[in-house]
Amino acid sequence: MTALILLSPLALWVLYLAYTALWAARHDLRPEVRAIGLLVILVGFVADVLLNWTLGLALGITKDATLSQKCGRLMAGDGWRAKVARYLCANWLDPFQFGGHCK
Repeated sequence: MTALILLSPLALWVLYLAYTALWAARHDLRPEVRAIGLLVILVGFVADVLLNWTLGLALGITKDATLSQKCGRLMAGDGWRAKVARYLCANWLDPFQFGGHCK
C-alpha cells in the first residue's frame, strides 16, 4: 500500500503526459488509436481522483474531484497550499499542455 501511494504521483504524471499528447493530436488520430487513447485518459482521470483522496488530502478536503482541479482552484489563494499548488502547476502540469493546464 505504501509503495502504491509513493508511486502514484509518478504514474499519474506519466498518464498526464500521455493525455496531453493524445489531446493535442486528437484530430489526427485514427479511430482505433483514439479509442485506446480514451482508455488512457479514463485511467488517468481515475488515478487523479485517487491521488486527490490520498496524498491530495494534505492540501485539504475540498469539493474538487481531482488533484488537478484542486490545484487550479487553490493556486489563486495565499498560504502554503497556494504555494504548493502554484509549484505543481508551474513545473509539473502547465509546461506540457498547450495553453496551460491549471486555469
